[in-house]
Amino acid sequence: MLSWTLLFIASSLEIAWAAGLKYADSPLGWVATLGCVAGSFIFLVLATKRMEASIAYVLFVTLGAVGTYLLDISFFGKKMTFTAVAAIIVILVSIVCLKREEG
Repeated sequence: MLSWTLLFIASSLEIAWAAGLKYADSPLGWVATLGCVAGSFIFLVLATKRMEASIAYVLFVTLGAVGTYLLDISFFGKKMTFTAVAAIIVILVSIVCLKREEG
């Protein structure tokens, strides 16, 4: 359970730094963005010590990508498209299949 918590924190920080790359416009904003980059990878490394690195990384990237997309829709006015939703569904189905192969 701790590995999933660490992975969730890492992914949340990834979402924050992805937004920071786009919206940081002051030295403090850039410092916060760099702190989120460092934190996301630190928590990812801690998660991989408790679960398979391949699964951890795939989930980290997927949660970050989906979370960033949802953040853009929710707070920054991006329009949801059928293609994007279909792509997210394909990614999520792929993760389930990958997890099943893990055993």
